[in-house]
Amino acid sequence: EDVNFKYYEFIDANSEEEFYSYMDEMAAASYYDTGVIPQYGDRLLTLSTCDYQQDNGRFVVVARKITD
Repeated sequence: EDVNFKYYEFIDANSEEEFYSYMDEMAAASYYDTGVIPQYGDRLLTLSTCDYQQDNGRFVVVARKITD
């Protein structure tokens, strides 16, 4: 029942510090290191689906909007 990464509580960062705190939590919970490091001000999309490896588990994918 302990949730370490509360992705559903993060909508908009109120500060740069809050944004990077969220990025640190996300990196600590990641299965994969893609080498992509979002920067403050980037637009992110969070997708969540069921993960049956544990009861009421969730698998979360966070994407960063690509800019020119």
